[in-house]
Amino acid sequence: MTGARWEDYFLPGEKLLWQGAPVPGFHAWPMAVFMTLFGIPFLAAGGGLSLGGLFFAFQAKSATDLGGTLLAAVFGLPFLAVGLFLVVGQWIIAAQAPRRVRYALSTRAAYIAKHYWGRDLAIYPILRSSGLELKTGRRAASVWFYSQRETDSDGDERTQRAGFENIADGEKVLRLIRELQLQSAPSSSASFREAPDDPVS
Repeated sequence: MTGARWEDYFLPGEKLLWQGAPVPGFHAWPMAVFMTLFGIPFLAAGGGLSLGGLFFAFQAKSATDLGGTLLAAVFGLPFLAVGLFLVVGQWIIAAQAPRRVRYALSTRAAYIAKHYWGRDLAIYPILRSSGLELKTGRRAASVWFYSQRETDSDGDERTQRAGFENIADGEKVLRLIRELQLQSAPSSSASFREAPDDPVS
């Protein structure tokens, strides 16, 4: 959100209730270590195929040998990419999250802004029917407010989730969202505490 305020994306009458960012540090060590160990075989196989293919390509004595070595190098690239992400990339993303990810909650929606290689802003309207989940850890908590099952091109189903991950005041944010949901009911009269009108850094 560098150079912009959350209010620049709000609709008329929409007000900021809360804003924050992930708490610095790693919050899912067991899973991260498991995924790193899981990625080592991919890294080894992809690196072996790609680097080995390039190495033998320079020693190829015929067009057939050259084509085979280059094919092996290209075939290994997806495995190399997956291995690099699992072994190295996930740690870099987790370390950069406190500086690259910003969250906001307004009287109408939840906002998630990310700035890695490009800038991305996702907006999730807070609906009365939205399912909520609070997952607490030692130093932070995650509030999940969006979940949808999707089917990929192979027919495999997966659950797409979104929420404020690893924030310091998870219980407070959960309460604010619940109040928003109650306010959407016809007979509800919930009140809100508005956050300071400061630019989003």
